[in-house]
Amino acid sequence: MKWVRSTDLLAGLTLFFTSLIFFYDILGGGYLFTERDLGPYFIPPRFFWVESIKHGNFPLWNPYQFSGHPFFANPQYAILYPLNGLFFLLPFDVAFNAIITLHFFLSGLFTYLFVRDLKVNPSTSQNKEGLLRVDPKRHIPALTSNTGVGAVERVNSTGALISGLIFMLSGYLLSVHSLLTILLSVVWTPLIMMFFRRALICPGFKNEILTAIFITISFLGGGIEIVYGNFFVLLFMVIFSKKMGDCRESPLYSNPCSPTFTNPPKPPFAKCGIKGGLRVILTRLRSLLIIFTIFLFLSAIQIIPFIELWMHSIRGGGISYQEATIWSFAPKDILLFFLPDAYGYFLDMKKYWVTQCWLKTLYTGGFPFILSLIFFLAPHPSPLPQRGEGIKECPLSPSGPSSAVALLRRMEERDGVRGFGKERKLFFGLILFSLFLSLGQYNPLYPFIFKYVPFFNGIRYPVKFLYIFILVLSITAGLGFQRLIEFSKEGRRMILKNVLIVFSLVSGLLLLFFILGHQEVERFLKVRGVDFPDFNHLSVNLYHIKRFLFYLTIIFLLLRVGHEVKWKGWADVLLIFFLTADLFGNMGFYGKERTVDYFQKTKIMEKISSDQGDFRIFSTGKTISLNTPVIIAEASPLDVFKEKHLPSMTLLYQLHNIWGLDVIRMRRIDDLYHALTGAPSISATRLIDLYGVKYVISITPIEEASRFELIYSRMEGLPGEKEDLLKGNTVKLYRNRNPFPRAWLVKDFKVMDPRTILSRMISMEFSPDKEVLLEESPPSLTAPSLKLRSVGDLPLKGGGKGGGKVEVISESNNRLQLRVKTTEEALLVLSDTYYLGWKVFVGRSPKKIYRANYAFRAVPLTAGTHQVEFVFEPISFKIGMLISLFTLAGIVVYFVRRKWRVVS
Repeated sequence: MKWVRSTDLLAGLTLFFTSLIFFYDILGGGYLFTERDLGPYFIPPRFFWVESIKHGNFPLWNPYQFSGHPFFANPQYAILYPLNGLFFLLPFDVAFNAIITLHFFLSGLFTYLFVRDLKVNPSTSQNKEGLLRVDPKRHIPALTSNTGVGAVERVNSTGALISGLIFMLSGYLLSVHSLLTILLSVVWTPLIMMFFRRALICPGFKNEILTAIFITISFLGGGIEIVYGNFFVLLFMVIFSKKMGDCRESPLYSNPCSPTFTNPPKPPFAKCGIKGGLRVILTRLRSLLIIFTIFLFLSAIQIIPFIELWMHSIRGGGISYQEATIWSFAPKDILLFFLPDAYGYFLDMKKYWVTQCWLKTLYTGGFPFILSLIFFLAPHPSPLPQRGEGIKECPLSPSGPSSAVALLRRMEERDGVRGFGKERKLFFGLILFSLFLSLGQYNPLYPFIFKYVPFFNGIRYPVKFLYIFILVLSITAGLGFQRLIEFSKEGRRMILKNVLIVFSLVSGLLLLFFILGHQEVERFLKVRGVDFPDFNHLSVNLYHIKRFLFYLTIIFLLLRVGHEVKWKGWADVLLIFFLTADLFGNMGFYGKERTVDYFQKTKIMEKISSDQGDFRIFSTGKTISLNTPVIIAEASPLDVFKEKHLPSMTLLYQLHNIWGLDVIRMRRIDDLYHALTGAPSISATRLIDLYGVKYVISITPIEEASRFELIYSRMEGLPGEKEDLLKGNTVKLYRNRNPFPRAWLVKDFKVMDPRTILSRMISMEFSPDKEVLLEESPPSLTAPSLKLRSVGDLPLKGGGKGGGKVEVISESNNRLQLRVKTTEEALLVLSDTYYLGWKVFVGRSPKKIYRANYAFRAVPLTAGTHQVEFVFEPISFKIGMLISLFTLAGIVVYFVRRKWRVVS
């Protein structure tokens, strides 16, 4: 029963059930989170790798997108993220929803724990008599009066719970649920800060290792920019945290009945003659460096393949400033913290894309800002006398538990005086830093950040960094509430009562004014253009204004009442209830679809899936463009989305596509695809043959009936003549009458530099069935007497298309087996992406793979019948796995030995 009454347990249950209620309508089963990027970008690859692993096929490579693409190397798929283990315990849709909901709960729980850690000594414990006892091993006084500790812990828990609820239910977190990598990575930030703070105050490998572990988990969630931002947060903590050694010097970490701890361990830089604040900073930087090193080693299994992919991707050389600053936080969007969608961004998708407000909602209400301001503006607690200055006795006798309670409170407050100013500087600095980065294109200094700060030239969406602001707002709101309680307990700041009642009256009068003068206010604002289309519909905004004022009035009133009754338990409960009710204004503001409807194939997909051949699909650029309307009868938004036939959706059915959705695309594959889509027509080049495309999905009619056959068009329920509908934006499926195979034999080759190869490939002179363009000459196919005089201007060897036959025997994610019969020496050309890590075995003999036709593969073969096997075994994955396993083993050994030493 004592365990059940724990305030931490009650707070955890509150956060857990609040998160369940917030998403109650999707947890009933049969529905799936599908908003924005979830539907096209996050669900298909997760479904792919979960099904692959269930069938014993680890997805190092994805053969179904981009003509083959590195899969595991992209951290955004989060294959190694620990909580994704739910996919193997629950049905896919249930697990997907549960993971998102679970992370909302974790965000609140971790924030709660961090704020608790700021104020509560975790080493306190109770004895049978409820007295203040000293831990004999750590020399830590433990306050154990049931009444005193219960009151102190309730106060701290309430403030921490307020912080957890604000962060968990914030509009920012709800917005990033559709950008799953950000959600999975952001929630670990409070835990990272908590253990790093412990590592700074009490130096030691334990907290440094734990910090590195949680950073690694955050990285495995896929939010790379969040991990990058978190290291900046830790750097701020290095500068602004409390003085090192406070855990030793504080009375909380020494026996009040014994001499004080006079010889704390000196920082390692003390021997170097470095004194003062610089020595402290260097010692903290050393701790940060240790954490960074452990993180690199622990996450090497993911980092090394990722770096390899990054170097060959479109991000490797950086992106344009315009692309990098897409979706920056505009100063006017501050209004969205108080009025959801005040500008009506989501009423018109064109307006949404033009304004580039990436976050769906920022609503947090006024209460968090009020409490945060109290934290920053409230005066410091009054300093208490040090040991030897009025505290001579040791009031720890069984007859005086109240004296012990008072002493510990005074010691805690005195310890808090030292860190209060530092904490305010830290949190205020983090707020400015977050806003500085989030402003992006609205920040005149951001071009220097983009140019000179490492990796920033590859990061998009500066508004993502607003997570630091939201987290700090949540933390400081909880701390501000604790300051209010301190004021009420001390009986100080009587003017606070008057301020609270005045603000309550003002907000109440404003609410009454908007209710009674609704029509006059509406006419006044309409005349001044505060209405659609520049803003949301005025009626909607007026409703949100009245709602905001209502909760503001209630909150101020509750703060006044709570201050008067010295914050008894019922006042805390009421405050938490109305805070939650206010933030529940975001409830239901997310997209969902029935699972059956999402996974159901369109008629076009059914027709393509019925073909058992080895081919690829191409959805034209205009078809998949979000700005292009599609003509469909009685269509829901999900129907429109599915009829676009985005390349990623074919991954659900394991159909090969020449394109896909991935932010870390291969540079050469990207160049080739844009050469195809940038051509005047689909037949302006031979690239469609090179890719091995058999089916083309297009809303634009393809007139070349001799080459492409129209086999289906979705016109059911549409009025009008068939010929007219075919000319419109109806979705059509064409079949290539003579599709090119995926692998073939060629005798002619030409050696060129990459730019020349790409230039030749987009011309009609290029014939992939008769020649292959290489970047180096295969020795076995070059006559000894042939001298290469100039690159790009070489004679062809042989007589054209090679004689023979190529047959696909089997294919899995990381392996492709072919049977090749050739009557003469030739090059086996495979229209799969060339990438480091692929090996080829002809028979059992390893051979070299040559980069062919700018982005694909070629293998020289002699005459005869061959079993050719391509195997993807990247050395980057093997090296990373070994480093991570050894690091993990070392961490386990460290904690086992540490536990053994404590026990012994």
